[in-house]
Amino acid sequence: MYTAFYSPQSNASERVNRSLIAGIRAYLKGDHRQWDEKLSFISCALRNAFHQSIGSSPFHAVFGFDMVTHASSYELMRKFSMLNEPTLKLSRDDRLQLIRDDLRKCIKNAYERNRSQYNLRTRHEVFKIGQEVLRRNFSQSNFERGFNAKLSPTFVKAKVREKLGSHYYVLEDTEGRLVGTFHAKDIRT
Repeated sequence: MYTAFYSPQSNASERVNRSLIAGIRAYLKGDHRQWDEKLSFISCALRNAFHQSIGSSPFHAVFGFDMVTHASSYELMRKFSMLNEPTLKLSRDDRLQLIRDDLRKCIKNAYERNRSQYNLRTRHEVFKIGQEVLRRNFSQSNFERGFNAKLSPTFVKAKVREKLGSHYYVLEDTEGRLVGTFHAKDIRT
């Protein structure tokens, strides 16, 4: 699946990368040279962290029980009967199905909550095929050609060639050459 140019919010892996970078910053204070040696610790922390949108940790969502990160913790939890051992004996598949059902409810609730907040600030605009529009200019500076992107126009004329989904459009320039896929937020009339 392709995403639109300069529209990382539509790519789920970008959100994971953002969390990973925040973890690296928090974990490494002074010496940043050996950040890659700490990735397993940071990944463990991310997998074990509570996510509000799913109502549990990712590890719990996948495996159906909480992650035990150290053997001494396991022994202590077992001693005080703090492990999530079900009193009702269900098969593993049935337990995971119950967890999946809860996840669906939590994700739907989080989606509705986020959608209502997001839609307070957005405008929904629909463009027609063949319509002339202005697209955001994402040109890069080039010293060899003597081109400075800061001095170029912010928007450039284009035409809608095709509509993909509800917010993505394939655009062409005024001469009919393909420009690429753009998100509606980067298109104006």
